[in-house]
Order: sequence, then C-alpha cells, then structure tokens
Amino acid sequence: MKAQAVWQFLKPSWGKLSLYIFFIAIMTGGKIQAWAFSDVPPKPPFYGLLRPFPIWPLWMLLLMPLALFALPLRVAGIDVMGGPAWLFVIANLTYFYLLSCLMVAGFGWVRSARRSQRMR
Repeated sequence: MKAQAVWQFLKPSWGKLSLYIFFIAIMTGGKIQAWAFSDVPPKPPFYGLLRPFPIWPLWMLLLMPLALFALPLRVAGIDVMGGPAWLFVIANLTYFYLLSCLMVAGFGWVRSARRSQRMR
C-alpha cells in the first residue's frame, strides 16, 4: 500500500512535467544570470535578454529548502551546493521534480477539500 502511494506521488503527469519544465527554465535562467558575479568571458547566450528579469533571486529562493536538506550531507563530507557541478545539477533536477510532485499533490488536496466543502 505504501509503495503504491509513493508511486502515485512520483508518477509523471502533465501537470508535474509542466511545473518541472518551468523549474528547469528558472534554473537555466538563474545559472545564466549568475555569470554577472564572475565576469569571466565569454558572456553566456541570452544574458542580455534575461538581465532585466529577477530570475536569479527566484532561483535562490527556490533552492533554500535544498540547501537546508543538504546540510546533514555537508557534515558527512558531501557538499551538494558547493561541490562538483554534476552533483549540484543532479541535486537540482531531483529536487525540482520532487517539488513539482509536491505542488501538484498539494493542489489536488486543496481542490478536493474545496469540493467537499461545497457539497455540504
């Protein structure tokens, strides 16, 4: 029963995939805008186009829970946030998929709660 609930939570759907793609776009835009802190040439593509939008601060806000979850790993010697780039990318992709699953489940829960209140 529990494995089925976990599978249902993680099972891809159009809502989860669309949110996941949105989060990946924020991650990509934030990475492009982070170039402003290094100024190492060459300038990333689309930097000038994305410069006026607050994508980097949004990405940092979205990463705060990941940073908190990664603290115990850092104590154990695995630095997810400041370690190798491949580990950071994998952690971002996994975190954003779990976040999209959690948001879709939350939206479903709120929708069913509202529906049950209307029927009373």
